[in-house]
Amino acid sequence: MFSREEKKDLNTSFFQLFTKRMSRHKSLGGGGIRWESYRTGVRGIFFRLLTFPEVGLAIDLQFKDPEIRALFYDQFEEFKSMLNSHIGQEMLYEPRIMLDSGVIVSRIWVKLEGANFYDKTQWPAIVDFYEAKLLALDEFWELGGEVVKGLAR
Repeated sequence: MFSREEKKDLNTSFFQLFTKRMSRHKSLGGGGIRWESYRTGVRGIFFRLLTFPEVGLAIDLQFKDPEIRALFYDQFEEFKSMLNSHIGQEMLYEPRIMLDSGVIVSRIWVKLEGANFYDKTQWPAIVDFYEAKLLALDEFWELGGEVVKGLAR
């Protein structure tokens, strides 16, 4: 498919384009100015842009203790209808998956059907998807994030 260097160059080019697009937005939920590395304010909760094998946006609950991870997962299940309403589609809930790194996470995510991150002709649609879903997730985090942050204290 692509060499390691080609993938790196494609990633760099895409995220320069994405950063330029997102620079016109200000985070409501406190994620900072770098949308691609949104700060949730809770160690162990990450908002991730998925690029391969599927294009999507994920909330990864990455706590070492499985009981703590389950507690936060349950809290997100309580927010399911509110989260789906903000995102504009049904989120997929996976209580336990293993990342390529071997780390076990719980993942709540949404994907862009049929998208191929490494096809430059699809980048406008992918950027639109990420922009819409990240802004919606940011709006959700402004409303529901304090409850989740309270659990972490």
